[in-house]
Amino acid sequence: MNNRVNQSLLESSELKRRVAAKCVTEIEQAGESIVLALRSGGKMLLFGNGGSAADAQHLAAEFVGRFVNERRPLPAVALTTDSSALTSIGNDYGFEQIFARQVEALGHAGDVAIAISTSGNSANVLAGVRAARARGIMTIGLTGGDGGMLAQVADISIIVPSSVTARIQEVHITIGHIWCEIVDVEFAVAPDLPVISRQAKIVDWETLDGLRSRWGQQNRVVVWTNGCFDLLHVGHVRNLEAARQLGDLLVVGLNSDASVQRIKGPARPIMPEQERAEVLAALTCVDYVVVFNEDTPEIALLRLKPDVHCKGMDYAPPDGKPIPEAELVESYGGRIAFVPLSQGISTTDLIQRIQARGQG
Repeated sequence: MNNRVNQSLLESSELKRRVAAKCVTEIEQAGESIVLALRSGGKMLLFGNGGSAADAQHLAAEFVGRFVNERRPLPAVALTTDSSALTSIGNDYGFEQIFARQVEALGHAGDVAIAISTSGNSANVLAGVRAARARGIMTIGLTGGDGGMLAQVADISIIVPSSVTARIQEVHITIGHIWCEIVDVEFAVAPDLPVISRQAKIVDWETLDGLRSRWGQQNRVVVWTNGCFDLLHVGHVRNLEAARQLGDLLVVGLNSDASVQRIKGPARPIMPEQERAEVLAALTCVDYVVVFNEDTPEIALLRLKPDVHCKGMDYAPPDGKPIPEAELVESYGGRIAFVPLSQGISTTDLIQRIQARGQG
């Protein structure tokens, strides 16, 4: 019995040494791709069969929760957990399509798909990878033996040089944990960004310029959204919370009183800009508030150059309202992201309800 235990442990450790000598570059490249996708607002899709399905679920949980360091939750979905989806797709389209169909439904360009197959030849895993690549999704293959077909179709392949399934799986989860460590370091809560008072969150442009320079050096993803935010309501709060999830810091651009009057009319704003700024700054999801005087945010965007500019879903293509600043944001390497709208909730509606009750 002792010999069997010792032999298994030695086999596992020796295989990890071989992987360390052979696969470090690919493991690092895959880790960098994961970090890049998450920093850009993408998500992870993970899938495999049997023990590999368990690995997919395990790793997804580490990203959504945390591995070691405290950080914000990160979007990762194991495509192996929804029994209704798996059985309905398997019944209607065949077992080979159980991952591909979910990738087509949930995946978008900018995401990362992690496909796990010890043989590299699982038909449903290969179909999932092909579906991901067709949608512009970066694909990472964890495989074994000679790599199988998975090594040929994935963008990055890590091949564990063994024919023993158990040993391959042991290395796969170790590699997954290494990616968790990389992500934890990149997204850890920075000790030099303490919780600050709401008054300190309201900054002028000169202060924000200095902060932006420091954030750039720290490789922090800066998210921007803007608006009048007159009579803050639950729709605003939901949008701001969703925007904050897209990066490391959320800066809210607040239209000045003069610009609100030009946009909304002489009866607005209801609340002056200082009060509106304080209410926004009181939200934990808002890191900084800055007032801008223009009616539209182009000048502010050009000065701050946020990594992500958030708009409501009513601006989303193909049928959304035009976004004049989109070309500007894309010109410096930023991107536009869309956050869900709360239907039937607006400042105008809130004002009308207050007036109606006052008259009643």
